[in-house]
Amino acid sequence: MPAMTDDVTLSSVLRDPKLVVDTVAPTLLFAVLAVLAPLPVAAGAALAWCGVVVAVRRRRDQSLVHAVSGLGGVVAGVAVALFSGEAVGFFVPGIVGNLVFGVLCLLSIPFGRPAVAYTSAALVRWPLEWYWHPRVRPAYSEVTVVWALYYLGKGGWQAMLLRGGDLAGLTTVRLVTGWPGLAALIAATWAYVTWRLRTLDAPDVEAFRSGHDEAGATKAPAPTEDEGD
Repeated sequence: MPAMTDDVTLSSVLRDPKLVVDTVAPTLLFAVLAVLAPLPVAAGAALAWCGVVVAVRRRRDQSLVHAVSGLGGVVAGVAVALFSGEAVGFFVPGIVGNLVFGVLCLLSIPFGRPAVAYTSAALVRWPLEWYWHPRVRPAYSEVTVVWALYYLGKGGWQAMLLRGGDLAGLTTVRLVTGWPGLAALIAATWAYVTWRLRTLDAPDVEAFRSGHDEAGATKAPAPTEDEGD
C-alpha cells in the first residue's frame, strides 16, 4: 500500500490541534457552564466559541471543514437542550448521528461499497475505483465492520447515560470516544489495511491510475467470499 500523499500524512491527521479547538472545546465549554450557570448561558457561550472559531479560520484562510462541523453539531445540540430544558439534550444529535452512521457502515458492506473506503478516498484523494478492485475492497469491508461496531457502541453507551441524565458521564464519553478515540481508530485502521492489502496482493494506487492494473476492477462489484468471512 502506498504512503499517504505529501500534503496529507497520518501524523498530520492525528495531531491537528485545530480539531480540538474546533470540535472538542465547545462541548467541554457547554458541559462546564451547564453546571455552573443557567442553560442559556452555556448554550450562548458554546455558540459564541464556534462563531469566533469560524471567523478566525476564515480570516486566516484556513480550512473551515472542522470549524463548520463543530458549529453544526453545537447548533443542533443547543437547539435540543433549549427545547427540552435539559443540558443532557445537547448530546442527543450526536448520539443519533453515531447510531445512524454505524448502521450505514453495516449496510454499505453487502452493497460492495464499504463506508470507510469513502472516508479514506476523501482523506488521501485516491480514486474510488481503486477501492472497488476485488483485491482491495475486502480490506475496507473488514475495517468498515469495526467502524460500525465502534460507532454503534459509543452511541449505545451514551444513550444509556442519557436515560440516566448523567451529564458528566456523557461529557466524558463524548470527549474520550471523540477525537482521541477516532485518532486511535484511524491509526489502527491504517495499520490493518496496510497489512491486509499486502496479503491480498492489492494493486499499487499509482499503477492503477496509470491503467496497468484495471482489469480486475468492476463498476458494480458483487461481494466476494473474502468479504463474507
